[in-house]
This record gives sequence, structure tokens and C-alpha cells, in this order.
Amino acid sequence: METIEQAKVRFGALIEAQKERVAAMRSQGDFIDYEKLPQIVIGVCGGDGIGPTITHEAERVLRFLLQDEVTGGKVAFKEIDGLTIENRAACMKAIPDDVMEELKACHVILKGPTT
Repeated sequence: METIEQAKVRFGALIEAQKERVAAMRSQGDFIDYEKLPQIVIGVCGGDGIGPTITHEAERVLRFLLQDEVTGGKVAFKEIDGLTIENRAACMKAIPDDVMEELKACHVILKGPTT
């Protein structure tokens, strides 16, 4: 059984590894500092099958957790359709071009499962 001190050491190492990962991402030049953005746009893609149901509930929880930020305009949700199996099959693409453009316009994506 791991002691509390051993757990602290392991957790500390994990935190340091994550700090290094963040520093590496920032050094790439395309890092987005979300605190400095006037508004963070969360794209919501339901997917297909049970995806829309799962995504709706996840969005509901996020809206509750972020209610102050949403009310203050810091966070906005954008519904993005088009990741259904039918649309993807019709376009013969995993992610249709129009959907990809909408996704790229968002800062964060909440995506439900797709078949």
C-alpha cells in the first residue's frame, strides 16, 4: 500500500509533467490564452445515435457550472449540426467541410459520439 508521502511525491511529479506539457504547448506559438479572450465559444456537436442525448446532458451541466460566465458573456454556446451518420455518408467524409469550418470557428468543442 502506498503511503501518503509516496502519493504526494507521485502527484507532485504528475503536476510537474503537466506544467512541462503546458510550457511546450505555449512555445509552439499558436497557444490560445483563454483568459485574454473577450468570449470563449463552445461548439456543441451532438453526433448521432445516443450522441445528441449525451451531449445535451453534458451541455446542461456545463451551462450550470459556467452560468456566471455565460450570463456575463464570457462563454457562448454554438450548436453545430451535420455530424450525423446520414450527413457524413452523403458527403463521403468523416467530417463534412462545412461542419469542419464551423468547428474551427470555436475555441472548445463538446462532441457527442458518432457511429
